[in-house]
Amino acid sequence: MTKDKRIKFPSGSYQAFYKGVHYKIDPENDTVEMTQNLNPRYSPESKEEAFDLVNKLGVEEIQKRARLFSKLLLLSILLFLFLMFFPSYFSVKSESFLLSVGRFLTIVSEIVFLYMFGYYRAIKNYCTDSYCEKCGKHLVFEEFQVPLVKEESKIDTYTKTITQYWHCINCGHEEIKIEPQPIDHHYEKRQDNLKEDTCEECGEEHAIEEYRNVDVLNYILQKKIRYFKCRNCGYHEIRLSKKF
Repeated sequence: MTKDKRIKFPSGSYQAFYKGVHYKIDPENDTVEMTQNLNPRYSPESKEEAFDLVNKLGVEEIQKRARLFSKLLLLSILLFLFLMFFPSYFSVKSESFLLSVGRFLTIVSEIVFLYMFGYYRAIKNYCTDSYCEKCGKHLVFEEFQVPLVKEESKIDTYTKTITQYWHCINCGHEEIKIEPQPIDHHYEKRQDNLKEDTCEECGEEHAIEEYRNVDVLNYILQKKIRYFKCRNCGYHEIRLSKKF
């Protein structure tokens, strides 16, 4: 089952805004851009918590604890697998009781170690991201603008990038990071003949055409982006559909 959404571009207009996404069409280069602002990577609450922990323990100790809990998590997983697949190492009398207790304790340990590892790793990641390489200080590099995700569709390529804007509150150093993102994408052949080919804007019959191949994102959800235009008046339309 699919659900279609239409984004309309009246004649002479090549920009539209829909559900937080800014769509921009470049007819000359046959390019479509889709941009959207994201939330900052770190919330004020998480930054405050990181500041408090760094002041209490120090950056090196936080890094050590993150490594320690990752090793403890791995060991607890290995111990659980050992208890599951090698029960013959226990005597017959004690096997059932020891295995039950051992498995329960390893599961509890895994949950605790996973939580602690995730907690310290998040703090460690913030310490890494907030470190200014120019002045050599931690907890001074911050986002001065919300991140921007951009998807660009061309005739032969489809790319996705995230742009992050950072600056140092200590020395003023600025850095704009543009990171390519993996994208599950393939093309689908456009339709040559359309049932609804009358332009809604100028009323011309047999004027609407699908002028680009379909962008298909995500193999499971099959999110499709289709591109239409009127040969008579220049009206453009983007149709979004996905399985649900």
